[in-house]
Amino acid sequence: MKISIVVPSKGCKYLGYLLTGLRDQNVKPNEVILVVKECDLRRVENLCSRSNLPCAIIEQKNGYFTHALNMGKREAKGDFIIFTDDDAIPLSKWIERYIKLHTMYPNIAGVSSRDIYLNLEDIRVMQTSDDKVVTKLYRWVIRPWLERPHPLLSKYRMGVYLTRDLDVAHGPFIPGKECFSLPFRGVNMSFKASYIYDAWFPEHELLRRAPGNEQYFGMQLILKGLDSIYVPGNPVLHIAREESLSRSNAGEIKLETRIMKSLYRKLIEAMVA
Repeated sequence: MKISIVVPSKGCKYLGYLLTGLRDQNVKPNEVILVVKECDLRRVENLCSRSNLPCAIIEQKNGYFTHALNMGKREAKGDFIIFTDDDAIPLSKWIERYIKLHTMYPNIAGVSSRDIYLNLEDIRVMQTSDDKVVTKLYRWVIRPWLERPHPLLSKYRMGVYLTRDLDVAHGPFIPGKECFSLPFRGVNMSFKASYIYDAWFPEHELLRRAPGNEQYFGMQLILKGLDSIYVPGNPVLHIAREESLSRSNAGEIKLETRIMKSLYRKLIEAMVA
């Protein structure tokens, strides 16, 4: 089984941490596809060389985040494709666990897990909103009544799903229990290559971060009759920085969210017509 890791990177500031984590995997990747933008290519080559990793470096000259994801996916040749971010630090059995999960669930197209924020200054794990008691109570008590899943996603209600209004929602099993789920976060998701050959991330001239692009990708699998799951037990550490915690200003997020909802709608209408 061949493993492809796809990593988009803008600036490449934290890329060394990711490559060190991949170097220390007990099961090595067969290829690490780096789609880099505004990076020092010589530095990236040196990082790959020092980590002794089979890197394919692609320079992105146009487009935004999801363009980079599609560029990387297009180049991937592995049986399993794992997507992550350049500021993630995978634990040593990360790849091995994904291989075992995909072997255990041969008919599942995608498996995703969580990220845990890490403060590099004091090496401190930070609580996310998913871990707060008030969030968990809301997801158990309020959300099932107010934010019901789209009819196509009723069995996904415990995980990540789209509501009837096409908002992205997290059900009560997120982040602590295994469940049917659209991909949770792009920093930690994996797929069987044979199931995603015709699935792509959304591209639009106004989508810089494309919030919910993971769910758009996952919906294409659901609409083909496939399934994806979330598991809590294969996390990555995610370097805490302002860009990670708040990628864009409120106005940009609102605009991009509206665009994503229109793309969800077009996707569903096209597939069920």
